[in-house]
Amino acid sequence: MSAAAPDRILLRLRRRAALVLWTETLCHAVMPAAFILAAWLVAVIFGFGGFPLLVTALILALVSLGWEAVRLRLPRAADIDRRIERASGLKHRPLLALQDELETEGAWGKTLWATHQARAAASLARARTGWPAPLAALRDPYSLRALLWLLLVTGLVIAGPELPARFSGAFSLPAWRLFAVPQVNAWVTPPAYAGQAPLLLTRGQAVTVLQGSRLTVVVNGSDDAIRFAGARLPTATLAAHSRRAEGMLSASGVISIGPWWHRLARWRVTVVPPAAPVLSLAPVTLVRDAPQLSWQASDPYGLAALRATLRPHGYPRALPESTSLPTATGKGTARLDVSDSPYGGLAVDVMLQARNLAGLTAMSGTQSITLPAVPLHDPTARRLAADRQTLALMPERAPFIARELMQTAQTPPSRISYAVDVQLAALATDMRLHAASPAQSVARLLALIRQLEAGPDYAASQAFAHAAQALLQALARGHVDQNTLNRLLQAMQQALAQHLAALAKASHTSQAQNVDRSALSRLAQQIAADQQAGRSQQAQAELQQLAAALRALQAARPMSAAEAARAQAAAQSAQALSRLMQNQARLLDQTAKGNATAGQQGQLRAGLQSLGAGLQKAGIANLPGMAQAGQAMQAAQSALSRQDNGHAQSAESAAIQNLQQAAAALQSSMQQGMSLDATNGGMPGAHGFGDSQNGSNDDNANPDLGFQRRNPADAIEQEIIKRDADPSLPAPTHHYLHRLLTPNN
Repeated sequence: MSAAAPDRILLRLRRRAALVLWTETLCHAVMPAAFILAAWLVAVIFGFGGFPLLVTALILALVSLGWEAVRLRLPRAADIDRRIERASGLKHRPLLALQDELETEGAWGKTLWATHQARAAASLARARTGWPAPLAALRDPYSLRALLWLLLVTGLVIAGPELPARFSGAFSLPAWRLFAVPQVNAWVTPPAYAGQAPLLLTRGQAVTVLQGSRLTVVVNGSDDAIRFAGARLPTATLAAHSRRAEGMLSASGVISIGPWWHRLARWRVTVVPPAAPVLSLAPVTLVRDAPQLSWQASDPYGLAALRATLRPHGYPRALPESTSLPTATGKGTARLDVSDSPYGGLAVDVMLQARNLAGLTAMSGTQSITLPAVPLHDPTARRLAADRQTLALMPERAPFIARELMQTAQTPPSRISYAVDVQLAALATDMRLHAASPAQSVARLLALIRQLEAGPDYAASQAFAHAAQALLQALARGHVDQNTLNRLLQAMQQALAQHLAALAKASHTSQAQNVDRSALSRLAQQIAADQQAGRSQQAQAELQQLAAALRALQAARPMSAAEAARAQAAAQSAQALSRLMQNQARLLDQTAKGNATAGQQGQLRAGLQSLGAGLQKAGIANLPGMAQAGQAMQAAQSALSRQDNGHAQSAESAAIQNLQQAAAALQSSMQQGMSLDATNGGMPGAHGFGDSQNGSNDDNANPDLGFQRRNPADAIEQEIIKRDADPSLPAPTHHYLHRLLTPNN
């Protein structure tokens, strides 16, 4: 090894040793400031952070760094050499020996000194500088750093998902005017058909919205442009430095406020179009000579319309017949009244068409069925029915059919009346002059066929239909005043008396005296009272009973004495069942107030048993819901005897539901027993009074009787508030009602 080699090695060692010493010195100086910042971090994690604490921690850390900088001492050459010797484990300070010079000039001394320096130079081969050591124990003799680490780990576990929010709050500037920043509020309002609340946007959020949603952005304290998909949105000034921008979202894009170097907010919006309804129709079957429809309809926004359309096979230009169905989503069933359809006896295709609240439509597959033929007794009515069917199947043959109708009108009458003769001739003339469309001609022929089949009772039947229609429409609108109700009831009673008198004359019996007309008035009065009290569900059920009774009276054929007696017994049972439901509902109110007794429930059970005997007399046995209602009443009576009002209310509610089911079944049985002629079918131009516009008389069709639409939740809340206002209620009942009125309880 040359003489210069140890010098180069020693120079490199001293440079590295100086760097290590500088690192240790700086770490030693930064430790107090790091301890202060670590303590602030622990406070933030535990939720005690804030802008003032951040400023305090920074000031203390800077003061500590300044104090340590003043006291900072540079490493000296001797310190550097000592660092190398300690890190390398060298003894007798060999680095100092390399710097020393020989005092004597003797040959033996030079040899000895050269040997000594060679040994010192050889020791440089294993010399090291070592890694920097923080020497934390010198600044923290009590090991407080371990406590900080423990608090840090514990705080992270406790904070959990709230950790980002706590850090955000720690760095948030205070609401001082000096630190005021522009404020941005933005929200998206979905279309009305979606029935959803506005969506408030947070900064940087990516959202998916429906097409047609409205975007609203309000910016305070900034004049930066508001852009969507690169286009600048027009703004309206709200106040100084306050603007509002609105726009309809029809395509996806990015909402941005401000330039890219000073972005206030940015959102990515994905716009999706609304979906069409999903509709399926099950195979159509015949139930009591009427097509039974079963379908499945689904739509996220709800249906606005659902219609069933009938088209005969092999006649592409035939007039389509359609009827409205309930618009509730899910599974639905309805029975179509096709007694007035011109396609009786023919095979037809049935198809459903749905339109949702977004305006999108969907079609179901077609199902085929052969419609039953409606029997007609009058020969002229049968001839007109054949012409009517031909006209509906082939509207282009209207001139030929008009000539046939004119010949029928000029035929010497057998049973045809002069009034029908004149109307038929007028219809034939309108058809030849194209003054009546094929659809209008089909409807007018139907009216003439009804008039022929009804015979001399036609005028009285139509007058009764109009009077009953006016009464039902007024009750369906709700909250009819007493004077108007009395006037409508009087008109209906007079028309009913004439109608029943005509039936009695046709059957040569005293049938007109066997109908309890006062019961119809009492039921109408009860409907008005229930509507006034807010019992909409009960009023709707009673209105359906009244509509069914009036419809049955209008369409009934002349009865024998035995049939009239059975019908009278069934009508009396229906009235008794209605009163029983009302009394059970009143007992439910008393149970909620805490003053119902088991004896009262026992009396209602006895009334139910008497009602069952009356139904047996009328020839109606095993009415659905009757047995279940009796079991529920027995359970309610047992609960009331134990003063268990909670279970009693549940059992009484079940009893009411079962009684409603029995009432609906009784209505259907009464309609069949009175030989309904179904004069108000579900096809166009054939709607009668009290019938559903969905073309169904089925119990499960949920016919719409035209009630004013109210939110059921609002009605229930108003009823609870009215009951809670009763000062006679016990304290537990008030507490229970308060819980019902309190959200999230």
